[in-house]
Amino acid sequence: MTYVLRTPTQEIAYTDHILLSRYPVLVGISLLITGGTATETSDPSQDEIDAADYYFGGGRDHILSDAEYAVVVAAGYGDYVSVE
Repeated sequence: MTYVLRTPTQEIAYTDHILLSRYPVLVGISLLITGGTATETSDPSQDEIDAADYYFGGGRDHILSDAEYAVVVAAGYGDYVSVE
């Protein structure tokens, strides 16, 4: 059994230009877990990543160990995990 975490994404328009703002960009939201508390951020700093117990980069799939799966579920993000 394999646990796969797919981090959340968000559509962001990087401009106010009347034409270009119609085409938002899909941005991955990273998940940082520290002491059982999860934080979502689109652009984590290296200090935030280093301080976190677990870091899952946004916009990609992560294969989780059993221990990581337990931490992600306990932090309230079990809905983002699929079992394959």
